[in-house]
Amino acid sequence: MPHYYFHVREGSDLSRDEEGQDLPNVEAARREAISTSREILGEKLLHGGSLNHRTIEIADETGHVVDVVGANDVLFQAGKLRSYSDDVTQSAPVTQPRKPPSK
Repeated sequence: MPHYYFHVREGSDLSRDEEGQDLPNVEAARREAISTSREILGEKLLHGGSLNHRTIEIADETGHVVDVVGANDVLFQAGKLRSYSDDVTQSAPVTQPRKPPSK
């Protein structure tokens, strides 16, 4: 099974993934990078910071970068805000308006 590394680049700084992960193909590695990027973006939204200056570079066993995932890849698809089937907010209970107390 191929081994992929997920290096995080912010501007000129590169944080190298030294462990990597075994995944069946580049598409599975891209899904993993998108998932990781979603977590990073969530932290940035919660704590503040720029959303579009960080990318994840997916490298194969030889060190060749096979794909790059940026914030726009995570947030948009075909020019529209992207949604995800595993979005936990879709399963959140909907609050019904409270009825005023009976007199």
